[in-house]
Amino acid sequence: MPSSNSTCRTGNIPSYFLEVKTAADVSAAFNFAKENQGVQISVKNSGHDFMTRSSGKGTLNLWTHKLQGMAYHDNFKPKGCEKSVGAAMTVMAGVSTGDAYDFADAHNALIMGPYAPSVPISAGWVTGGGHNVFAPVFGLGADRVVEFNIVTPDGVERLANERQNSDLFWALRGGGGGAFGVILSATHRVEPRTPIAYADIHLPSNITTDQALDWVKLLAEDSLAWGYAGWGGHVGGTFVTHFNPLPALTNDNGTAARAAFQRATDFALALGGTTHVAVEESFSAIFNRDMVPKDTKMGGNFHFTTTRLMPTSMFASAEGIETLIQYMREAIDMGFDPRSFYTPVTTPFVYKANETKNAKPKDYGTSMTQAWYKALWHVESSKVIPVGSTYQERLTALTNLTTLTVKLEKIMGADGGSYMNEADPYTPDWKESFYGLDNYEKLLKIKHKYDPQGLLKCWKCVGFDEEKDSDLERFTCNKKIQADIIKGLKA
Repeated sequence: MPSSNSTCRTGNIPSYFLEVKTAADVSAAFNFAKENQGVQISVKNSGHDFMTRSSGKGTLNLWTHKLQGMAYHDNFKPKGCEKSVGAAMTVMAGVSTGDAYDFADAHNALIMGPYAPSVPISAGWVTGGGHNVFAPVFGLGADRVVEFNIVTPDGVERLANERQNSDLFWALRGGGGGAFGVILSATHRVEPRTPIAYADIHLPSNITTDQALDWVKLLAEDSLAWGYAGWGGHVGGTFVTHFNPLPALTNDNGTAARAAFQRATDFALALGGTTHVAVEESFSAIFNRDMVPKDTKMGGNFHFTTTRLMPTSMFASAEGIETLIQYMREAIDMGFDPRSFYTPVTTPFVYKANETKNAKPKDYGTSMTQAWYKALWHVESSKVIPVGSTYQERLTALTNLTTLTVKLEKIMGADGGSYMNEADPYTPDWKESFYGLDNYEKLLKIKHKYDPQGLLKCWKCVGFDEEKDSDLERFTCNKKIQADIIKGLKA
């Protein structure tokens, strides 16, 4: 409880909550919003959100995390389609990744999902693109989903796939969550459960910043070869964790995997680090042993990120790699520690070449920004702002973060873009960065078709009118912060 002489504010918390259990609940909420003009709707699943989209002061919040249930299909045929897509799983919107992985494993299958076990697999993650450690070989989450069950703002429950509501299906595969409707479930293609080549190499935590920069340079130099071989995962200022499902890497007891990571192994061991490169029985075994126990961080901190998709071309020359290292040196001057550097290597690097025979040219059948299909790394910088810090301290940190966002945009050039789910909320050219301008115009038309009254609004989602919507009560805080950041950038 606050002390007697303190002031308690609700912040950006919604005024009303509805626990969604059925499609009828969502329809009733949309009808309520129509009948009571001025009522805004926000949608929250698990609340893993860097963009303030799952909340909103004064809104009616639809909480979908209680939508639970899964089904495995040996040979799934989307409704109305002529051909089946093979093995698939239908996963309700509230199901966590950890539960989905276990369910798939019990059916001798592998489903693509996020790295954090508590993030749901069928909602904001997949509609924002859905990168994962096997995306280099099997594609992004948006590439693999074959059908959505969704309630659109007109209150109608719809199936969206290649043959039914195909425009909505396209929009949901990369156009972002919280903009086109409330997803009840999604059906995802799955792969057979197979052995996985696994490399997990760590440096000591007490290395110097120069050693961290040397390490990142080594990772960048080797990443192109790893990418062509089908490796994906995560790299950081003190580690590399990579996975590979291809038989060429899993049928030799780890010999090829150890050779691929020999330079990284030698570097780590020379500094007193640890290394584990081997073939494991399945991804689920690795995930439950090595990832789930680490997912224990408490929520509620001020954690902001900026991301940029780093084009493959930058890894092809020493100059391109040096540009990245120089960026990191400049980030040090703004208070960022290269030992905390973290980058998912989860772009559809091999997949785009092998799995796009029936996809439309240039868009690969999804509404993802094309930067995903031209990139190898998903470069990320983040900042945790201490609880209790002053507004000016927070503003300085966020201004520095946005400064880095602008620097990354210049470095990556026209082939760059951002992963909207983990992007800087104050990215200036967000339409181009998150969606790509050509995609955005098409997405906006689909948004207006299914939500003509604009019942669903969220910060820098499709349909967000920066000039008009920023004055709504739920966005005034973001508006002020963004204006102050812009002043700082110009100073």
